[in-house]
Amino acid sequence: MSVIHHFNLAGVDLNLLVVFDALMTSQHLTRAAEKIGLSQPATSNALSRLRKLFKDDLFIKTSKGMTPTPKAIELAEFIHEVLLQVQTAIYSESQFIPEQSDRIFRLGMDDYTEVVFLPKLLKQIEILAPKVKIQVRSTNWMRSPKLLDADEIDLAIGHCPQFQAWHTRQLLYQEHFVCLFAEKFKIQKAIALEEYIAASHLLVSPKEDMVGLVDKALALQNLSRNVAMSVPNFLIVPFILVNTNLIATVPAQLVKTFVEVWQLYASPLPFEMTGFSVDILWHNKNDRDQGHIWLRNLISQICVD
Repeated sequence: MSVIHHFNLAGVDLNLLVVFDALMTSQHLTRAAEKIGLSQPATSNALSRLRKLFKDDLFIKTSKGMTPTPKAIELAEFIHEVLLQVQTAIYSESQFIPEQSDRIFRLGMDDYTEVVFLPKLLKQIEILAPKVKIQVRSTNWMRSPKLLDADEIDLAIGHCPQFQAWHTRQLLYQEHFVCLFAEKFKIQKAIALEEYIAASHLLVSPKEDMVGLVDKALALQNLSRNVAMSVPNFLIVPFILVNTNLIATVPAQLVKTFVEVWQLYASPLPFEMTGFSVDILWHNKNDRDQGHIWLRNLISQICVD
């Protein structure tokens, strides 16, 4: 192990690194000050000291806020990681006893993962850790990394294609799509491509538009469908299908619940279409947190069962 020469740090206020990290995250002086509980003048003073320490402007004031310099960008990941390691060393639980813990875990989830995971997860927690509490925050693949960095969630469950070097992603399973429709569309065999194209469709679009992944897959075959309605989430889908002649193309894990509860019917897609991964995403600062490890393992086990 290398020796740290502490006297080299004697004249350095390590709290300045906290200010740097807040400025890097918010890129706005006032918001950074609010985040770390300092006044704006104190934060401005700390920035002046940071500039002297690193011999660089670090953040340039613009009409949109504070833009980091190349030097600041170079320092950012290293300083962020150092602060998180210090935080983990000081505050992390040395031991986590599920049946005794009253810890609150904050989960970032979308409506898909809420339906698929929450009932099973809460059932297991009632048995294994009855005092543990779960707080769910609505998120998506774009917001999850930001919420993790802001320490507003402990982990995210869902499709997580984008993340940073200080995040860890664990694959839970690969999801695929199937057709879902009411009894009036019940057929003896899998739905044919001709039937699918001729039907009117319900599209679930988080982007709130009228074109989805299905339409892009069909376009590769020079085909198109009639999207009669677009909604932003999956939870409304069964309510609409039981009252209309529409067909929805939805993830298979959701269909299990919808078919059972709503007496709807499912069929494989009559064409090839890429699915998506369902993952757990967390910040590396929680890698060795015993409670965090327990929860990740529990979620993984739910997928196996």
